[in-house]
Amino acid sequence: TISYIGMKSQTLSVNGKTSFKIVLKEDSEVLDEVVVVGYGTQKKVNLTGAVTMADGDVLEDRPIANVTQGLQGAIPNLNITFDGGSPNATAQINVRGTTSLNGGSALILVDGVETNDISLLNPQDIASISVLKDASSAAVYGARAAFGVVLITTKKGTKGEKVRVNYNNNF
Repeated sequence: TISYIGMKSQTLSVNGKTSFKIVLKEDSEVLDEVVVVGYGTQKKVNLTGAVTMADGDVLEDRPIANVTQGLQGAIPNLNITFDGGSPNATAQINVRGTTSLNGGSALILVDGVETNDISLLNPQDIASISVLKDASSAAVYGARAAFGVVLITTKKGTKGEKVRVNYNNNF
């Protein structure tokens, strides 16, 4: 039996064969239970820390100009403030509230790469967002995660799928 998180298990008989080509299929019922963390993925049941998740569908349904506007109110206890009144102002993302000791902004990782500004991301490209709120869930990221961690996973192309083009226009 071959299995992997988020995929349907497959059982094969060897019958003297020495090599196999095995392709596991997605199990869409189990994908909601999977959380992306610093060292791979885990089932939400096995995770000990405080984690909040949202899929990309939350952002797709909102008429927003950038990702930070879409996250506002979508994830509990995620406070977003903009420095200054400029439309190009960088957002400060705070996980534990604005009265945190010494203040600070959360560590933001997009597909494992640190970034300070997610406003340039296309909201339609986001597959999921996980917010690690406490020390036990953010420990793998070290001192940089003192103010929480926002993990963003983008959508990926799938081999063999047809190309889909979406157009959205908001006034």
